[in-house]
Amino acid sequence: MQRDYFVIERAASNVHPLLGWNQSASMFRKGRPVSVPEPIRLRLAEPVPSAPVMVDHHSLPAPVVSQRLMQVLAKLELPGFQLIPADVPVRETVLRYWLVHVYNRLACLDRRKSVFTQSPSGLLLLSVDSLVLDEEVLSKVSLEQRLVFVLAESTSVYLFHRTVVDQVMSLIPPPEGLRFIPVPDWNDSAGFR
Repeated sequence: MQRDYFVIERAASNVHPLLGWNQSASMFRKGRPVSVPEPIRLRLAEPVPSAPVMVDHHSLPAPVVSQRLMQVLAKLELPGFQLIPADVPVRETVLRYWLVHVYNRLACLDRRKSVFTQSPSGLLLLSVDSLVLDEEVLSKVSLEQRLVFVLAESTSVYLFHRTVVDQVMSLIPPPEGLRFIPVPDWNDSAGFR
């Protein structure tokens, strides 16, 4: 089961910009669905590349995806998952992207086998050197409910089941700007490799 999960990361590229919020993001941090009357406002985050290349996936650090990735993900009708329209100004134009808002949180960190540093309160993970998912916990959750989720112990870790990864990666041409790293190979510095 451990090998069936992947963490989404941005591609290692200096020309694919990171994104930032151009409005309050507080409603997206509460672990529940949101209702927005109009597209959210994002911006290119510092350092902005001199010639930014916009691709299928950017990091907020929440995933932000292109129209074609949004269409693949929307067809899957994933529980605890929303695709929120997002406008991103780039040079003289505004591009439409989609924020992947995952409020499906599963507490499935195997604390005995994972290697991590936690805050003094023990409530937050400060770093993850080796992630091991608790297969006993996962086995009690239906596959449909765990196709895409965020790790409750570290809500910046987005986990995708192999079946979802296969759907995304089957696009032609292949999507640009993202990597799916198998959980056994991932740690919180994987985005910099």
